[in-house]
Amino acid sequence: MLKVKIISIGKNKEKWLIEAINEYEKRLSSAIQFEWIFLKNNLSLSDYTEKMPFIALDPMGKEFESISFSKQIFKMFEENHSRLNFVIGSSDGIPKEILKKSFFKISLSKLTFTHQITRLILIEQIYRAYQIQHGSKSYQK
Repeated sequence: MLKVKIISIGKNKEKWLIEAINEYEKRLSSAIQFEWIFLKNNLSLSDYTEKMPFIALDPMGKEFESISFSKQIFKMFEENHSRLNFVIGSSDGIPKEILKKSFFKISLSKLTFTHQITRLILIEQIYRAYQIQHGSKSYQK
């Protein structure tokens, strides 16, 4: 089973958002185990990022289209023993000293999103990547 840990600042407060995230997690539950860690602020990030390799979600990170994102994610799963760790910063982003420690940086868009919406977009993109990797043609748009 693949494992994904998502470390994020703040909590999911909106019911509709929690339901949407839960739906994608449920769809992936037979293949990917998710662990969510919610921190109060960026100060706590270093406690986690010191102990593990991680992918930073950052506006200056690499942008992908769906098929290449799927290939990249599954390549990283292979290279990291079926585990990926993602870090989503606060509205101020991820502090530079922590960002430097990431082994990869991904940008989900040139647009700015709240950290709550970023969580939903990330899990949807992981779901899409999984579908593409397993031959679904409807997710390759």
